[in-house]
Amino acid sequence: MELTKKQNQIVDKIHEFVKKECIGFAEDDVFTNHIIGVRDFAIKLAKEYKADLFVVEVAAYLHDIYHIQTHHHEIHEIEGSKFSREYLKQFDIPQDQIELIAKCILNHRGSKDRKRESIEERIIACADAMDHISRFMHMFYRESRNGSYEDLIKKMRNKIKRGWNKIDLEKGRELVKAKYEAAKLLFGIK
Repeated sequence: MELTKKQNQIVDKIHEFVKKECIGFAEDDVFTNHIIGVRDFAIKLAKEYKADLFVVEVAAYLHDIYHIQTHHHEIHEIEGSKFSREYLKQFDIPQDQIELIAKCILNHRGSKDRKRESIEERIIACADAMDHISRFMHMFYRESRNGSYEDLIKKMRNKIKRGWNKIDLEKGRELVKAKYEAAKLLFGIK
């Protein structure tokens, strides 16, 4: 269940790579304010569901890499999946693990209707949504500069509901249930 020394070294390199890529992405630090949260939730779920911890941790770090590098959100999961396949070739990672990492990245979005076949894919999707729900006030603040108040409330309602529906692992729901209930109350989610 624990990572090997070699896997830890790879994870450390990926951690540093993503951290550097995040510099200047936004006025707030997306690395500490999203990537690390997704990673932490993903690790908890991987241990709970006995998933491939290495795959989950690497996928958590890289799940938004294309968006971070280009600021293009609409297809970031597709391009990020392609990027990860190429980027991970530099490490001595078995091809089946690279493919699973790429699938985790491809299938992590709640706004896209893609089938998640492995527990690792489900974990990354859940961890991403869990982080959004756990940081809903941070997202509200960040988005508050864009558009009208009514549009912002509608956007937050949709994001929170979509995130909750994306969390299909019971342990994931348990971990963020209190934050979800608070968000429902604040944003008037039925």
